[in-house]
Parts: sequence; C-alpha cells; structure tokens
Amino acid sequence: MHKYTHKYNLASHIHLSKFLHNKYNELVIADTFRLVALSMISLFVPIFLLEKGFSIEEIIYMELGILFGSIVLHYFVLKVITMWGVKKTLILSYVLNIVLYISMFYVDILVGDFGRYFFLFVIAVLNIIPSALYWSAHHIFFLRTTEVKNEGKKLGILMSIPSFVGIVSPLVGSILIDGYSFQLAFLVSAGLMGVASSVLFFSEDIKVKSEMSVEKIFDIRGMRKNLIFFIQGISHIATGFVWPIFLFFLKVHLISMGFLYLFSNAFYSIVSYLGGKGSDGDKAKKFGKIGAMGHGFSMIFRALFTTIVSMTAFQTMGGIFGGLLHIVLDSKFYKNSHKDMSNAVMNRELYMHLGRIFVVVLFLVLLNFFDTTKTLAYLLIVSGVSTFLLSLIITDDKKGSDLEF
Repeated sequence: MHKYTHKYNLASHIHLSKFLHNKYNELVIADTFRLVALSMISLFVPIFLLEKGFSIEEIIYMELGILFGSIVLHYFVLKVITMWGVKKTLILSYVLNIVLYISMFYVDILVGDFGRYFFLFVIAVLNIIPSALYWSAHHIFFLRTTEVKNEGKKLGILMSIPSFVGIVSPLVGSILIDGYSFQLAFLVSAGLMGVASSVLFFSEDIKVKSEMSVEKIFDIRGMRKNLIFFIQGISHIATGFVWPIFLFFLKVHLISMGFLYLFSNAFYSIVSYLGGKGSDGDKAKKFGKIGAMGHGFSMIFRALFTTIVSMTAFQTMGGIFGGLLHIVLDSKFYKNSHKDMSNAVMNRELYMHLGRIFVVVLFLVLLNFFDTTKTLAYLLIVSGVSTFLLSLIITDDKKGSDLEF
C-alpha cells in the first residue's frame, strides 16, 4: 500500500499528475511503446517468412488477404465501437499483437502440426484484427482529444515523439535477429506491447456515437480527396512492404537495414514535429506539394541506385519529404473529420487500402514478366511517380467536399 502512496506523492511533487491524466498524453505514451515494439519487427516479417521457406507469391497472396479483410473489419469495428469504447478497442489491439508475436515465435510447431497455409492464415488474421482495431480506435481517440485549431501541432507531436523514441528500434531489432534470433525479437516486442496496453488500462474510456453511411464512405463527390488517400496508400505500402523486400533481394544485411532506418526515422521525427506546426498555417499547401515531389523522387531513386550509400541517402530523403507530406495530409484529414468521425475514418481507410491493393495486384502481374528484383524496382518507380503526382492534385478547395488546403 505504501508504494501506491509514494507514487502519487512523487507524481504530485514533480507536477506529472496533469500530464498523466490527460487523454491525449496517454495516447502519445501508448503509441510510443506500440511503435517501438512494431518497428523492431514489422519491417522484417516478410523477410522472416522468406527465410522460413515461404515463396514470394505466398507472401503476396497473404498480404492481399490482409488488405481485403482489413477493409471489411474496419467497417465492422467503426460500426460497433460504441459498444465497448475506444480505449478498450486499443487495448484489445495491443493484446492481439502480442498473440501475433507468440504465434510467430512458435512458427516451426504451427507449420509442423497444421501446415504452412494454416500458419499463413493465422498470421493474416492476427494482422487484420489488431490493425483494424487499432487504427479505427486511434483515429477516433485523436479526434476526440484535440481541437481543429491546433490539430497539426498535436499530430506533429503524436507522430514525432514515438518516431524519435523508436529511432533505434529497427536497428535494435536487426541486432537481436542477427545476433540471436527472430524469436527473441518477438518476445521483446511482445513485452513492449504489454507496456503500451497498461498505459491505457486503468484510465477512463472514451465513448462515441457511430452512424455509418455507405454513401458517405464512398463519397463520390469528393473524388479528389479519395484520390489523395488512394495515392497515400500506394506510398505507404511501397515504403513499408515493397522496400524491405527489395532490400532483402539485394542481399542487404539486416543490421545494414537497421542503420538505413536509423537515419530516416531521425529526420522523419524532426520533420513531423516542425511540419505539424506549419500545417496549422497558410503554408500547408506548399509543404504538401514539396513533400509529394521529394518523397516521390526518393522512391524512384531508391529503385535506380542500389549501393548502400545511395540507398541510405535516398531513404533519408524519404524520411524528410515523406514526413512533411504525411503530416500535412493527415493533419488536414483530421481537421475535416470532427463532424462525422466514423464515416470520415472509413472513407480514408477504404481508399488507402485500395491504393495498397493496387500495388500488391500489380506485384503479382509483373512477376509473370520479370524476376522478383526487377519487379520490386518497377513497383517503387510506379509508386514514386504516383506520389509525385500528388503535388498536382493538392490544391485549394472551394466546395468543402475535399481536403481543404
């Protein structure tokens, strides 16, 4: 009993009480631990599967299943999130991520007893459910704990602090995997995810109302906005799925991959924080255009120049301009989503997932004509060109149906 009294007095003495009981700050802390846990592992999961003998085609089909399943589950979660609340949804996503890591820890047993396709199915389901739970609840949580006037600044903090703390996570993950095993990295990540869930466990939940509308989700009148989300999805899967696999087929050492992300994450964190402040002002449109052009070129250059020095430089370039682009786009999305949160979130998730699906389907098609390495390079180029085109799409909106820049 004394330890709880001591903890309370200590928090009051150093003036942390207000900080610790602020819902937005709780989200920042939980997101930080979650990102550290995920960034140690997520980049290396396709590599883990490849090293376990799964073919690139099997991994692509699994990714397609995850993307289609995520669209369906996002709708379901947003429709029923009123039943159990936002924070409970976030906590459940953390717990299921732990189950995912444990499942990958026992890969040999699961494959040996139930077969390789059963294992891929389990991994796919344990990717779909926590991801849909997390992002649905995360967006609602952020919208309910911020105001339009300082949305960009708050988002900049939310993006930069986890990224800053997690700068070394991919490097640490690569060292654990290379020096010890994937299994040890899974255990460490599971522990960090447990800490993330505990941050939200005892705090008051956030209740929301949700009235889903198919018409508002597809939002045919806002096609420019939908196209922005679509291309943003292309950008995300190119850097988060295609690029790590490309590095693997170029035979880049895991620790070298960790160093690549060390530099890009550092600049991404800095730019997210500074760009968050700027996205609340009149320069958001200019920042978005610059970010789109620079991030697009960074993906194209990564495909064309494959020495370790050039890849480090262009991935760092992607961290700088990608951070600038996404902080502007995400900030504007949140600013326009307070009045109808659930439909706005589902609209974004739908078109972003369709962008991801486009890249993965193209991956399968191109594999029929080119080897894997060339296919991955072409995908990066296509994604880079698409992202560059965002600089032409981002423009002033007068009708109110699209993202307002």
